[in-house]
Amino acid sequence: MSFVFRLISEDEDAAAAVAFEDSISPGYVPLWEAVGVYDALYNSDGRRGRDISRAIAYGIDQLVENEALGRLLPPTCRLGEAIRFLENVHRGCTTHASDRVETR
Repeated sequence: MSFVFRLISEDEDAAAAVAFEDSISPGYVPLWEAVGVYDALYNSDGRRGRDISRAIAYGIDQLVENEALGRLLPPTCRLGEAIRFLENVHRGCTTHASDRVETR
């Protein structure tokens, strides 16, 4: 089962729609905790993209600056995939800053 991060657009004139979505294996949880993005990812339901974008950007910086963090990952997970996922989430949160976060 994958962790799914979504941004939901809620326009007064239209039904709620998924503005952004990405998913990743739950095997990255130890890494998310180490770089300080766990709460921003897993405990952000109902918040706005702009509310968590700074935490996500900080996590990206931590991953890029310290490749040794890759040792926290199980053999089936890759540091490059973690960076890709966080970069996508950050881009989504800045592009859709006022949209509501939904996780599954």
